[in-house]
Amino acid sequence: MADIVFGAATSHSPLLAASPELWAERADQDRNNPELYDRTGVIRSYDELAESAGGRFADRLNQDAWNEDWKRCQAALDRLREDFRRIAPDVVVVIGDDQRELFDESNQPAMSIAALPQMTTGVIDPDDSEFLKEAVSAYLMDEEFTFAGHAELAADLVRGLMSEGIDVGWMAQTPAGKGFGHAYGFPIHRFLLPEPVPVIPFMLNTYYPPNQPSPRRCFQLGRALRAAAAASPLDLRIAVLASGGLSHFVVDEDLDRRVLDAMHGGDDEALCTLPVELLNSGSSEIRNWIATAGAMQGRGVAWSEYVPIVRSQAGTGCGMGFLAWQ
Repeated sequence: MADIVFGAATSHSPLLAASPELWAERADQDRNNPELYDRTGVIRSYDELAESAGGRFADRLNQDAWNEDWKRCQAALDRLREDFRRIAPDVVVVIGDDQRELFDESNQPAMSIAALPQMTTGVIDPDDSEFLKEAVSAYLMDEEFTFAGHAELAADLVRGLMSEGIDVGWMAQTPAGKGFGHAYGFPIHRFLLPEPVPVIPFMLNTYYPPNQPSPRRCFQLGRALRAAAAASPLDLRIAVLASGGLSHFVVDEDLDRRVLDAMHGGDDEALCTLPVELLNSGSSEIRNWIATAGAMQGRGVAWSEYVPIVRSQAGTGCGMGFLAWQ
């Protein structure tokens, strides 16, 4: 049987790729972001958020603070990379979300698995943005990058998920002219190069209503994925990685710590009952963490790191999270 031998979760924000000297450019872009949700799940303008913040982020908006945040995040990423090297899985299942890189409104599955022997990333044109140039390079999206999949295991996982009551989409071919996005390119680049093992992209629709899976359904998915792996006759060691999160584009430290505390405490019900109204925009990617927690149910957390990076007076930024299960 196949066995899930390792579980981890990581943020994949462009702030992890672009140097802190460029973060102010991203902060300027936040002024026109129409998806800024406050801590109650209500969309606010940048100016409204800045006014309500009342200057409380001032001590975090300087180059020294950003440099320190950067160092902590890079150290956590390095630690995850070493975990992958030490454990040396045969296959990595990356649970991420597609943000119109492959899918669009003509076909938006709630969840789908890629069963291809070989795949490519999509390509993003960063125009003249120095910030985005560094980000798309780290996402392996500055040019088309080819990586191996594992079609046979993916097929077994689909059969197992269906047996467990999880109806999942099946992708044996990508749409013409499109490739996989940043949720998959970032972990391949940061953890698996130069000789990456096969990767199975699992796409969870975290972002786009109306068919976003509930937190409880995400946890059930993870449990079913573990059972599906165990039912496969293939002798493979699998790592499961959640890609994305934590809270963004407005940092919500209370929500992030609620998620991390539940994972450290093995409080499955707390994860299953997270308020859906808070899982919007970038914060919706917390669903990927919940699904991976389901796959790792009963196994304790080995370590985690949390670095809430605020890049503007409106509290925009990303709650950076990194976690590995035992």
